[in-house]
Amino acid sequence: MKNLSLRKIFIKTLALFTVIRGYNIAMLILAQYMASLFIFNEGKNHLEILLDKNLNFIIIASALSAAAGYIINNFYDLEKDAISRPLQNYIERFVSQNFKLNVYLALNILALGIALLVSWRVAIFFLVYQFMVWFYSHKINKLVWLNNLYSVILMVFPFFALFLYYENFSTIIFFHAGFLLLLLLVTDILKDLTTSTADTIYHYSTLPVIYGEKKTKLILTLLMILTAAWSVFMWTDSGTGYMKYFFLFSAGLNLLLIFPLWKSHSKTTYKILHLIFKLLIGFGIFNMVFIDLNPLNLQKII
Repeated sequence: MKNLSLRKIFIKTLALFTVIRGYNIAMLILAQYMASLFIFNEGKNHLEILLDKNLNFIIIASALSAAAGYIINNFYDLEKDAISRPLQNYIERFVSQNFKLNVYLALNILALGIALLVSWRVAIFFLVYQFMVWFYSHKINKLVWLNNLYSVILMVFPFFALFLYYENFSTIIFFHAGFLLLLLLVTDILKDLTTSTADTIYHYSTLPVIYGEKKTKLILTLLMILTAAWSVFMWTDSGTGYMKYFFLFSAGLNLLLIFPLWKSHSKTTYKILHLIFKLLIGFGIFNMVFIDLNPLNLQKII
């Protein structure tokens, strides 16, 4: 009986982890810490930044709000996911819709409570973010073009909290943000190519559904060329440190992946391209450390 109970708890925990997109939440947390250490940092040592309780509260509130957002999106997309993500959908069904809603509300309330520990302004910021996430799932998710742009804005929205907290509005930060927006937009449209069958059945107005596969590929090609050009620009900027080699790699990869994009009409190929871009974003997060890789700056670590 005890083993059965433990097994049930494990399955429900795994199901909830799948619902909240545990990998994406982990990447968000890591990205915010790396950005704080290597992009927003203006001379503070790294330990001082990591021990900043207000920063930690902001990152925790971001993670909880984003996790709640994935839950409410899953709540609305459950039927579509049964076709586009069958394995994950099977696992996710081990937690009821009612349980998901309760966890969604609990995470949002907890996030606001933690944000209040920083200031009421931070709490209002996250309240707006939570409303925007719900509005996306409730209305925007099925609107062509707007769904992609809105989704990408939501992905980077937690980083605006760091903008406001550090009050650092240097040009290089906006260039990093622009590069990330382009990568996320390409990744999001590639995801639409992988789910076009389910989107058609459940009347989601995505680019492949409205404009067809060929025009969607043309849009993706233009975005990938623009991302490559933006990467080259970042490569030439001295403010990126040794991370410039990541931008050079990104430029080459974006141009290279245009060929399999046009050569194949397979959902499997689109899924592989989508995964490659997700990994590229994760690789970019880890490469932030090279912005500050300078023997003269090693004292910042301690």
